[in-house]
Amino acid sequence: MADSMSDRIFVVETISDGAEGHPYDEVLSIGVCSVDLETGDVQSVYDAVIQMEPKYVGKLKLDYAEQHGLDVSQLYNGVPVEQVVKEFKAIINGQYVTSYDIRQEFTKYLINTPWDITLEAHVLPSIMNRQPISFRCKKPEDEPDIIRKAYNKMFKRKDPANVGKDRGALALAQMASYIMINLYEREKYRVPQ
Repeated sequence: MADSMSDRIFVVETISDGAEGHPYDEVLSIGVCSVDLETGDVQSVYDAVIQMEPKYVGKLKLDYAEQHGLDVSQLYNGVPVEQVVKEFKAIINGQYVTSYDIRQEFTKYLINTPWDITLEAHVLPSIMNRQPISFRCKKPEDEPDIIRKAYNKMFKRKDPANVGKDRGALALAQMASYIMINLYEREKYRVPQ
């Protein structure tokens, strides 16, 4: 692969306010990394928390989001969802995209309103599909915990993504990106030519 943006893979992770998906739950935060598998280069290209009034989200949904890594106080100063959708689509339009678990990110949210990236990007297989069974999500909503578990096991005490204790959507995308690179180096994750 040459090092042009079109040869890169975009790893997308979100944090939502529930386990059901669209139309019952919404994305509250999104993070995107651009990965060049040949060079191992990872760039953080997008990170946004969506603007919402927490009291309208509700305690159960806020607790769910916080449990999955979102600092819900960021919702006050977030970006309007229309702007986030527009900026996200501009980044991934015509590109190869993936996530650790496609079911969580794309099936539950990103192929539905307001995101609907259907026909706008080329969705690759889930990163977890190239992992041992112990690092696969039984339920899509397990994705944040499984990413952390797989990343910690794969890299031991090293932290190539430099995420530290960060648990947000961008940190998840960064960890998933390095997992994908590791799988690619071991010839476990292949991409279209």
